[in-house]
Formats: sequence, structure tokens, C-alpha cells
Amino acid sequence: MSDRLFFEQLQSRFSAEFATLNSSFEAISVLFRNLPVNEQIKKQYLEGALKVKSAWYACLVNSNIDVLLLPEYLESKLSRNILIKKETEQYFKSFDNFNLHTVQNTAAVYDCILFNEDAEPKSSFDLFSSQAPESASCPKALKALFDSWPQKFASFSPLETLVFECMDWHRFNGFSFSGQRQFVLWLNYRLWKLFGPVVQKAGIEHYFFQNWNQTLSNPAEALKLMLHHLIHEISVSALELKEIYREQIRFETLKSRQKVVSGYLFEAGFRSETSQQILSSTAQSVLKMVLKKGFVSMGDFDDRTELEKHRNALNELCGNGVLELDEEDGEVCFYLNTTLKNKAGYLYKFQNIKRAENKLSVDDFMQQSPVKPIVPVEKISIPEPAVANAVKSRRQKAFFG
Repeated sequence: MSDRLFFEQLQSRFSAEFATLNSSFEAISVLFRNLPVNEQIKKQYLEGALKVKSAWYACLVNSNIDVLLLPEYLESKLSRNILIKKETEQYFKSFDNFNLHTVQNTAAVYDCILFNEDAEPKSSFDLFSSQAPESASCPKALKALFDSWPQKFASFSPLETLVFECMDWHRFNGFSFSGQRQFVLWLNYRLWKLFGPVVQKAGIEHYFFQNWNQTLSNPAEALKLMLHHLIHEISVSALELKEIYREQIRFETLKSRQKVVSGYLFEAGFRSETSQQILSSTAQSVLKMVLKKGFVSMGDFDDRTELEKHRNALNELCGNGVLELDEEDGEVCFYLNTTLKNKAGYLYKFQNIKRAENKLSVDDFMQQSPVKPIVPVEKISIPEPAVANAVKSRRQKAFFG
């Protein structure tokens, strides 16, 4: 598996899957970064997934942990089993330090990726405190493997390189994850560097536990299944983010045109096609408001004074074709012009067929009375991360599980 020709063959065979996975990761990363919801909601969304990842990480790297102990931990993040507690706490602390690492060399990352606050040698043996390694120094044989990677994986894409390095390292470990904490953390760190924090939703630890924690008799098939698994998980995450966004904007209460344009905006990753247009600072501030849900209504302005301040900006955006006016159910609103992308032959389904006969002006919008709708405060529900069906809860009878 260490031969470059072998990896070139895998690259050629799964080029389509790699391209799909890479584009999916990039799209979900942009979507998560631009999603106009409270940052606390985003944090809660990722924390739930990280908790599940930490549980499977504990089982993956420590063979002394019984998988049947996980339900108790997943329900409360507490466990009477000290091994789960130690492994998961270390996992969370290692993740917290991702943004502190500045080294790029794999051996150097190995030395610092594992959080270890008590690395001093122990004077006595302790059954529970010695489960995690006290030294993170990279072994010479493993460092030699790392040194061979630049030449072995030259000309591969960043994602292909990462996956093939993962396979090569796993072979070096004897196709085992037991005790290989740096390996699992390094993989998460590299994904985080490539695509940002949203990769925490990728349940790679659970997948490895179920499928890779044994000798890979067929590496090509194992790679194929992993790529398809990640592509599927990203699609599920996109649906979850769409549900969070719809709750945020109260999607079911919107009018037909408003639903269409908000759906377009979500699919576009909340990006505007005006990057090459020169806009004034006030027009940019209004556009930023529009990019939250795809339109602005009178309810988005506090009073007539604020509305008048934005008159010139609204005229500018309409004149540039960025916004367009439309009336539905007696209400005039400014909508993001979803036909801009049609010039490149993209997203025709969002085209406004009534645009040519639209005779509305900014004055028609300004003549309306600003009224703040009374909207009840609703707590946005965060989708619960999926937990493996194979894990069944059982009543604990002993402290040590």
C-alpha cells in the first residue's frame, strides 16, 4: 500500500468521488459560515456532534471501553466509567487547541496535537491515570513514514493527499486504532484546516469503529465506502442546517415569492452575485440585510426616519438590478434579483417571469407604513446527532462498568 503507483490507481478509480466529496465539503463550509443564525445556535449544533464523536473516539482508541457504556455518556456527557471520562475530556481539550497549532510538518503536529496537561513521569502505577500516553514524541519509524509523504503524494489534491496519508498511516499502525490517539486527532485537525469547524459533523470515528477497526483486506472497497459515507453525511448536515434556517426566518409564515427567494439564497450559500459591482457603503449595508432571508419588507425598518436614510441605497440597488420590487397580497417588498445568475445559465427555476411587466418603484414601497409584526419568541430546535442503533442502553450495576 506504500507504493505510489497503488495510490495513483486509487486516485484514478475514485476521481469522481473525490471531486464530489471535495465540492460537498466546500459547499457545506461556505453555507455554515454564511448561515444567518445566531452564533450560539451554530455552536450548539456542532457541540452535539462533537459529543458523539468523542464517545466513539474513546471506544476506538481504548479497547478497554465497552461500547454498551456509551448511552449513559451520550445522554448526560457524564459517565461513571473513568476511562470514558478521561478519553473524552482529552478529546475535547485537543479540539479546543486546534486553532493554536501553527506548525505544518506532520511530525511536529504529532508532537503537539494530543492535549496532555500532566505529562510528567508518574512515580507509581495507577490503573486509571496511565491509560493515555504521557509522551507525544513522534517515533523515529513513524517520522520516516511522514518524510516519505511529500514525494509519494506529490501532485495529488489536498483532500486526496489527506485520505491517502490516512490509509498509509493506518497500515503502519497494523490496521488498528488502539492507542493511536494522535492519528485520529490529526485526521480531524487536517479536515478542520481544510474546511473549517463544520467538519465536526463528520462522524468519522464511528465509521472507523464499525468498518475500519480491522485488517483492510480490500483497501479499494474500504476507500469507496468511506467516501460515500462522508458524502451522505454532508448531505444530511445540509438538510439539518436548512431546517435551522427555516425556523429562524419562520419559513412557513412567508409568502410564495418570499419562500422562493429564501430557498434560492440558501442554495447559493448566502452569497451575492454583486462582487464585481461597485456599491456605496449604505447600499452594502442594505444588501447585507437582504442576504439574511432574500428580501426586505417594511417590518425590517424601525420607523420612517430609518427608512428615509436608506432611500438612496434602495434606489441604487434597484438601478443596478441587484434588487427588484414585487407586490404580493397587497404588500410591496424588495427582493434579491435571482435572475442575475441566469446570465451564466444557472438556477433558471428561480427566474421571476413577471419581472418584465413589473411597474413598481421605490416610492411604492416608501408609501407603506412601517409596522413591526408581533412575532412570538420561539426557541430554535437543534437536530440531535444520530447515535448508532447498535448501541443499546443498559442499567449500570457497578461503578467501573
